[in-house]
Amino acid sequence: MATYGDFKNIAEQRLKTVDVLISNQEWGVAVYLMGFVLECILKVLTCNALNLTTYPEIQSKYHEKVKSYFLTHDFDMLLIISGTSQIFGLSGEGASSWSGFTQEYTKSGAWTSIRYDAICRFDEKKTKSLYAYLTSAPDGIIPILESKKLW
Repeated sequence: MATYGDFKNIAEQRLKTVDVLISNQEWGVAVYLMGFVLECILKVLTCNALNLTTYPEIQSKYHEKVKSYFLTHDFDMLLIISGTSQIFGLSGEGASSWSGFTQEYTKSGAWTSIRYDAICRFDEKKTKSLYAYLTSAPDGIIPILESKKLW
């Protein structure tokens, strides 16, 4: 599985790709990649919280329950295992950005299904709003994590 550094590099590179996609009005793909960026960020934070150099990839059937915590795309599950629920939970300082960002990804089931949408449900306004929730200082998800020296 990917290392802490791999996930960090992937997130940073995909965020640059999101910028290109937005500038080319590719709303659906940009939104999908922003979800992927958040997933990578949460996996980096999980490695930090658990003092791991490699994100867990558990193959043994003995560890089925543990495996479900790590091999997931679910933002809420990743929020818990990353140790950041106090920041982005209901009463946390990042609750508004977290909620504003993730609610769009959970409206129709798994956020990963966005990549299969035949009709894009994201327009410029919605895409740029999601981008702001993720990146805008000082209240965006990434700036909050940076201010706490977690990212």
